[in-house]
Amino acid sequence: MKQTITTLAIIFSISITFAQSNIKTPDYVNFTMDSITKVSLINTLDALFIELKQGKINTDFLTPNNADLTKSVLQDLMDYELKKDSITSKLEDKQLINIYPVSKNEQFLTIIYTQPNNTNLPKIQYIFNLVATTINNKTTFAIPLDYLTRNWKIEKVGNTTYHFTDQINVKRAEIFDQKHKMIASNLGIIPEELDFYMCDNYQEILKLLGFEYSLNKNGNYRNGYGVVAKTIFSIMNNEDFSHDMLHYYSGQLYDKDDRNWVTEEGLAYNWGNAYYTDQNGEMISQERLVNELKKYLLEYPNTNIFDLFWNNTKIFNRIATEISVRPVISGIILNEIEKEKGLTGINKMMTCGRAKTMISYLKSTEELIGINRDNFDLKVSELLEKSY
Repeated sequence: MKQTITTLAIIFSISITFAQSNIKTPDYVNFTMDSITKVSLINTLDALFIELKQGKINTDFLTPNNADLTKSVLQDLMDYELKKDSITSKLEDKQLINIYPVSKNEQFLTIIYTQPNNTNLPKIQYIFNLVATTINNKTTFAIPLDYLTRNWKIEKVGNTTYHFTDQINVKRAEIFDQKHKMIASNLGIIPEELDFYMCDNYQEILKLLGFEYSLNKNGNYRNGYGVVAKTIFSIMNNEDFSHDMLHYYSGQLYDKDDRNWVTEEGLAYNWGNAYYTDQNGEMISQERLVNELKKYLLEYPNTNIFDLFWNNTKIFNRIATEISVRPVISGIILNEIEKEKGLTGINKMMTCGRAKTMISYLKSTEELIGINRDNFDLKVSELLEKSY
């Protein structure tokens, strides 16, 4: 009799779960687990996504390992939920479409987000994967990073632990370590220990983070990801992520409203690199871009340098189409400020303000080394002659 009551309670609990579920589960989904584990998993998954819909991420639902990174990734889903309009928010747009065991206590889950479309086919917003871990009837969730990289190789270079499938370029890794430590030292910060995952392109990164597909990121392949939770994912399989190390440490050091992005990008080019790789997979240095800018000005001698700077013109298509001229010129100016005023001058530039970014930048360059809008072309031309 007791066993019958327990069984009925489980069946009733399952029916209530499915009836109230925020994430729908089609009949075709095959659960290879006992009923108690199934109820625990579905209830917890549903609770997690209800909270995301409310703009919250409860860390009690997250597997401790990589919890901070999982939380950061789930932020994308939460932001999407919060931006839905009144009609879309009422739609049943999430389904659990696959689940299978990957270890004794772990299940691999696939959730699909869809939107209605003008055609007969729905628009897919996300296909998202999670790994559910159930121990003692408690279920938690994590991005599939650890599972998908379980057979990868590991090698530590300086402060960075690299994770990779085949091999790494140790020379590049050593350059990154040197620049990482230099950036931290210049900003008065102790360099952190990092994990660095090597991926061929941004779409591979997305899969490690759980995004099997993302509508807003489809076709995007030239980016990296990080630094998030002391974790980096490479830009086009390159070991040097020093550009964004500057942004990462700046974010720890300076108030958001004080940070001047024209300065910060220029400094990231000077102390790190231009973020993107060239056609040969090499990181693009500030020196290379300065020399390319010199060639451009020789080819087009009547060019107004201030206009190039103000309009953020793209002139480096032979190297990388994404790169524009403003951070390169900013880096040239900041190099002179560092020579004349040292790190005190750099700090003043870094904190000269986010509002009216360009005006704040030029006001500070005039105060520090006399560069303003009126003499910009002359002064920058002089600096270019001395550069590299």
